[in-house]
Amino acid sequence: MSNDIQKADQIAHRFYTKLTLVVNNARATAEPRSGAKVDKWASLLVQFNLETPDSDMFREHLRTYRAISGSPSPPPFELQVLLSVPELTNNQVLVYLAPDSSRLRIDPTPRHILLENWLLNFTPGSPPTRFGEDQGDVAPSTIYKHGIPLFRSLYSLLRILPSWKLFKKLRRRTAGAYRNGNLSIQLRVKGMDDGIGDILEFGKPRCMQP
Repeated sequence: MSNDIQKADQIAHRFYTKLTLVVNNARATAEPRSGAKVDKWASLLVQFNLETPDSDMFREHLRTYRAISGSPSPPPFELQVLLSVPELTNNQVLVYLAPDSSRLRIDPTPRHILLENWLLNFTPGSPPTRFGEDQGDVAPSTIYKHGIPLFRSLYSLLRILPSWKLFKKLRRRTAGAYRNGNLSIQLRVKGMDDGIGDILEFGKPRCMQP
């Protein structure tokens, strides 16, 4: 394997990893562990304040994307942002606040509600022509530089979408045991065997009662 291919694989793997860290930093409500290292990849990205807390999250799953040049079709990486609903007591219900301010009860109560879905898919390039290398080849250094505007845009987008306000609200600490209804936001990779079952996904009907 050439040095350029190895570098390209490393950069591609970091794209997958950085996606999980950037999204996790802007969505997951769990407090980061104390003393967590900061992911500073890459040095150019640090110049734009894109340092994010490092995490072992999905590390084993991300191994699939360590050498994508050798895989004809690696599976799409689908990162889900879920609102986790705690066990409700007998006098609690989950309601949806409609645009007209009416409250609709969601029944049965899901354990998780899909807020966002981030999809990263690798498409292999065309093979070299008989006249030489593919004219569409891009040097690893160029790919690296393209990561700067990509992750800057992602960083900004995550703070514009509606889930950002919910994230900030749920992270705001208040006194007492009852804190924002004990709702939380977590991330998962779709398809992982992680024990998460009932998810209210986009377009999935649920009975709503006034």
